[in-house]
Amino acid sequence: MATLANLLTLLRILAVPAIVVLVLQSGDGSSTAATIIFAAAAFTDFLDGRIARSTGTVTEFGRIFDPLADRIFISCTIAALTIAGKLPILGVALVVGRDIFMILGYKFLGSRGMKLRVSFLGKIYTAIFMLAIVLAMLGWGPWELLFWIAVAGSLFTGLLYTLKGLTKLTRVNTAP
Repeated sequence: MATLANLLTLLRILAVPAIVVLVLQSGDGSSTAATIIFAAAAFTDFLDGRIARSTGTVTEFGRIFDPLADRIFISCTIAALTIAGKLPILGVALVVGRDIFMILGYKFLGSRGMKLRVSFLGKIYTAIFMLAIVLAMLGWGPWELLFWIAVAGSLFTGLLYTLKGLTKLTRVNTAP
């Protein structure tokens, strides 16, 4: 477990309380310190997988906790930004609900010995979400458009993961 990639994943999770506190203390969600911490932690998501693959240190811990860290990281940050009045509650509720559903579904499949891998499309929408969050924290550019694209993409990839999970369950239940 003690690999650089896994350490970066853990750092992303450990950054969450600081980001949430700073966003909530800002009053309006526009904390420079929270934005810097969020952006740096988001960059670790790009780095951890590359480092693990390039050094041959891909672990089961990383396969499980990297996507979980992303869900925690994004969900907690957007929840804080909603409380601060920066993001619309409907979009955040949809994403947090989807993330809870996905975590429970992953746990359910895992209890039956099945695994789903993160899709490339899922990685793209995670990156769009992270960009939208940084832009929202800064109040720059088309962050609202990016936010809603990320919400739609999150729901779409959630549907795709659900269909893959159901297909795996169906194959197991119909196998002789």
